[in-house]
Amino acid sequence: MKPSRGWRRRAGVGRIPNHFAYAALFGWPFVCLILFIALPLELAAISSLLGGFLLLPSNFQVDLPLLPPLDKTSVAAVSTLLLCWMKGSTQRPPRQSWVIALLSFIYIVTPLFTSLGNSYELQYAGVSIPGFYPVDAIKTAGRNAIFLAPFFIGSHYLWSERSRKLLLTALPISALFYSLPMLVEIRLSPQFHRWVYGYHPSDFLQQIRGGGFRPVVFLNHGLMVALFVCLAMIAALVATRAKWRIMRVPAGAVSAYLFGLLLLCKSLGSAVYGIVLAPLILFTRPKTWTRIACALLLFVCAYPALRWHNLIPVHHIADAATSVSKDRAASFQTRVKNEDQLLAKAEQKPVFGWGEWGRQRIYDASTGKDISVTDGEWIIQFGTFGWAGYLSLFGLFAAAAFRAMRSLGNERTPAAMAIGGLTLVLAVNVVDLLPNAGLVPITFLIAGSIARNVPAGAKKAAMRGVGSETQRAPTPALAS
Repeated sequence: MKPSRGWRRRAGVGRIPNHFAYAALFGWPFVCLILFIALPLELAAISSLLGGFLLLPSNFQVDLPLLPPLDKTSVAAVSTLLLCWMKGSTQRPPRQSWVIALLSFIYIVTPLFTSLGNSYELQYAGVSIPGFYPVDAIKTAGRNAIFLAPFFIGSHYLWSERSRKLLLTALPISALFYSLPMLVEIRLSPQFHRWVYGYHPSDFLQQIRGGGFRPVVFLNHGLMVALFVCLAMIAALVATRAKWRIMRVPAGAVSAYLFGLLLLCKSLGSAVYGIVLAPLILFTRPKTWTRIACALLLFVCAYPALRWHNLIPVHHIADAATSVSKDRAASFQTRVKNEDQLLAKAEQKPVFGWGEWGRQRIYDASTGKDISVTDGEWIIQFGTFGWAGYLSLFGLFAAAAFRAMRSLGNERTPAAMAIGGLTLVLAVNVVDLLPNAGLVPITFLIAGSIARNVPAGAKKAAMRGVGSETQRAPTPALAS
């Protein structure tokens, strides 16, 4: 049976959201309005998007007919975009790249082309999987446009040196405040989401690790919390290098505190990101950061092709992981096996994919049961929307990073460190989408902020032009 197109609500595992969950979701635009009244535009935009991501209920949405779902992402993004437009900005941003505009357009319209080849049901042992019809594609295209709203906000309102510094330092500041409920959950177990909103956003058993607990607070999983702390720690390290203070505290002390907090989150991947990148940030130039970030993002763009041609040694990694932890090795081997099956099915429709409603997943031929495990965002995007959707999304992030790299020389100014730091944060966030699913508004906001730049060569030419005009200007005669 095809899912109803009427009013639907979806929430987390095992619980129905309480009335406060609805009040928080539908009341957030009023919170955003207060922020825009009380704060400058740049700080208000960052606070409303980051606050919605960190505080609103996760895995909960209200699905209306013919409209994109209302959830924490769409409510915060649309509210912030409208208020930014109403308040306006006195500064005119640099010219946007046509490549970024083209990739954004492709990302929005790809679902429409996906629906043309998937408007039929799939049958597995008597179980029917709905078709992805044009009406579904219109809703999905609208949802993709909403996903791009933070990118638009970043590129139009957060492209200046001051706003980039605000965005970079907002990550560790918010992590410091978030650490208080995190420490409570590490000690007692992740309960804040259930206490406040009435349900757990994910499987509670997945938050038990190493004889303790992963904190979740108001995000959808403990892995997402760990990644956020990792990104905040990277931003604090950049602030340390730039000799900034965070809430009147030396940035180095904040970095050390966040690193300890990251270890308590019990996420090996996020801890490795932080350990590997710390010396890179402290001992190299911002230009080097952006070069590494661009290389990582190009790798992500090519990842499906590399996996399909067995150029990524995932099976050798799975064998090597056995010597570290048998449990982790078994989990990784299961992930690899599922990705191999999903990739094989995705290659049947490589250009525009299978569409939504789980059509890209693997089903048992005898029972019709869904036997897929889709952890990584990359396989979800590739299977659902093919190369068109995959490259338009990840290519957008890569294009933003290349724009940032082109704007930097070998300088070590605070402005260069802000651009380089945000580019590195973006790269880590996107690389983590290979093993995990965590596409959030902050990813698009950071990408948009670094996408508007003047190339370094144009800057030097402009400075030479200003210098030449100054030299040619006549010297005022001295009064006799």
